[in-house]
Amino acid sequence: MIVRGLIGLALAAAAVPAAAELPVAPLPDIYETYNDCLKVAAPTGLSQETLASLGWTRAKTSDSSPPLFFGKVDRKTLIMLTGPRGEGLCVVLARIESPATFGEFLKAWGGALPPADNKGVISFSDAGHLVQIRRTGTDQEPALSMAVMTPEKK
Repeated sequence: MIVRGLIGLALAAAAVPAAAELPVAPLPDIYETYNDCLKVAAPTGLSQETLASLGWTRAKTSDSSPPLFFGKVDRKTLIMLTGPRGEGLCVVLARIESPATFGEFLKAWGGALPPADNKGVISFSDAGHLVQIRRTGTDQEPALSMAVMTPEKK
């Protein structure tokens, strides 16, 4: 339950930048960014080195404390890390064209995703990672966020 709370906080924190400041991202950008987060949220912990090797650069901010934001020149998405390393979340932040685009995005899983909970969050496991997806933003500026957690150590 703590894990769900942590992811919920990250998704809520991510909603504002995703909706307010990003250009609309094409679906392939979002899928590719999700795949990058799967690599970055490694069993050994969050890896900024992996993120850099994939072409992501850290956004310059006045505050150097987490969360950490990263962009990539050829993508219209952002990645947010909950910390510089160790256990945590890699979160994909993306503006989408319309509320209907969220349903189009979910079709990539071929109907295999569970239904959303009462807060609109879809939770599932992918390659040992707990993943949560939710629509964020507003009807006028729709967005989505995906949180990928580092695998739990057994």
